[in-house]
Amino acid sequence: MTTPARDLVAAAFSDALARAARQHGWQGWDREAIEVEVPANAEHGDYATSVAMRLAKTLRRPPREIAGAIKDQLDLRPPLASADVAGNGFVNVRLDVAWLRGQVDAIIADGADYGRSETLRGKHIQVEFVSANPTGPLTLANARGGPLGDVLSSVLRFAGADVQREYYVEDGGTQVKRFGESVAIRYRQLFGEETPVPQDAYPGEYVTEIAAQIKEKHGDLYRTLTLEEQGRVFAPMAIDWVVADAQRVTRKFGITFDSWFKQSSFLESGYFAKTMEELRRRGCLVDRDGAVWFETSEARALDREGEEGWVVIRSNGDPTYLGTDIAYHRLCLEERGIDLKINVWGANTHYHLLQMKIALPALGIAEDRWSVVLYQYVRFLHEGVLQRMGRRTGLFLMLEDVLEAVGKDATRFLLLQRGADSQLDFDFELAVQQSNDNPVYYVQYAHARIASIFRTAAERGITPDGADLSALATPAEHALIKLCLRFPELLADIVGHRGAHLLTGYALELAGAFHGFYRDHRVVSDDVTVSKARLRLVQAVQVTLRQTLGLLGVSAPDSM
Repeated sequence: MTTPARDLVAAAFSDALARAARQHGWQGWDREAIEVEVPANAEHGDYATSVAMRLAKTLRRPPREIAGAIKDQLDLRPPLASADVAGNGFVNVRLDVAWLRGQVDAIIADGADYGRSETLRGKHIQVEFVSANPTGPLTLANARGGPLGDVLSSVLRFAGADVQREYYVEDGGTQVKRFGESVAIRYRQLFGEETPVPQDAYPGEYVTEIAAQIKEKHGDLYRTLTLEEQGRVFAPMAIDWVVADAQRVTRKFGITFDSWFKQSSFLESGYFAKTMEELRRRGCLVDRDGAVWFETSEARALDREGEEGWVVIRSNGDPTYLGTDIAYHRLCLEERGIDLKINVWGANTHYHLLQMKIALPALGIAEDRWSVVLYQYVRFLHEGVLQRMGRRTGLFLMLEDVLEAVGKDATRFLLLQRGADSQLDFDFELAVQQSNDNPVYYVQYAHARIASIFRTAAERGITPDGADLSALATPAEHALIKLCLRFPELLADIVGHRGAHLLTGYALELAGAFHGFYRDHRVVSDDVTVSKARLRLVQAVQVTLRQTLGLLGVSAPDSM
């Protein structure tokens, strides 16, 4: 398992602060956590802490005085080489060069485990994402949630957690009833009946395709049933078709869900009713106008203008989206052994998130047991690339068609290039380019270029085996090592802040640093000692790139 360099530096700062506190008799010094950052200007050092400035008020001492005391107590041995006080009270440190070079071998030795940790060992985490309306094929409308949830799941698992990727199939309620009846209408039409299609029926060729499959398998078995009866029979068949299609398409997207959990399971088992009974027992439900409402002082304070509470069961007896989601979360967190539930939702669910933050604590479920990553929707540019696509549903682009036109790697990478809370433009023309303007191509080419370097070296009989790493003496070489060492630190940041997009930014930065190094420094030359050392260095870069791309669910080719 990898201990990030930042953690080693933080431990050294923490020990130095404790010794300084004992020496000077400081009280309350342990109220501030040690936070370590990389200075914006590399000339200021490799790592820094501002803890002295944050302690100034507590200790009633000037920040620089506190910083000086911490610096004096630092144990300057590897990985640390030197320290100084800067600015208003920063303590800056520089890494020991011999230790830094040694990390090249450590990265290579870790290989496929580089960056792995046990931070979350013993934690059972569920990440629920995509979970599109189960009444039609997957479109690009919520495609961004796929890579966000999948990459976050991979990073959490890499940090030692037992992670369950879940697709929540909302196969209950009025939408499913309408879907079943839409299929029934097409079923009747296939037998020559002139059955009108209501305005609110589901459109799309796939509805007819489902009806045709039912006819092929069952013939006229259901013709004598009323439209409503046919709808009830066909709805679960149609849902199964949609789920099977979603499973196929998400696999093309590089996503394998551990669980496809159906809402109908807890509606039919009575768990939804039991949850509503528990909310009623806690005084959170009222009956009004034939419906059941969630009503508390917190809920009333959140009500939007014109609302008079939140319906959880409609007057016709159907549960609402809010009602089922409350029961679903309770089931996951109280019955299914999940310690933490993370939802990846579209930004249009913001008000629903606020509702859930009131409803779940009303059931005694702590807020720190579940969280939500809200993502903004994507604007798709240059759709001319997709003109050759045949399948469309209304105005929606099918996810499968985009994957076939652009490819899994580019689609995933481009959808992760900005933070979930930022608007994102997906440029189709850029995605299909085989050039360095295409970010995923640029990163993959760095990995392939390193493989090519090793092929060239092998032809000349040079390998990195037994390399003397003291030959890595240039600032550019040291900078590459330091950049590789940021990888496990980045994973720790993603675990803490759920920012899966940080991996694409890091991949581009590392690829750019390598391409620049390759341009300015010959890796394989007549100097065998330097060649072997640089081969070892680029091998460490290749390991780090492969790890980064692997967590992104993007391939790492050896040739392009």
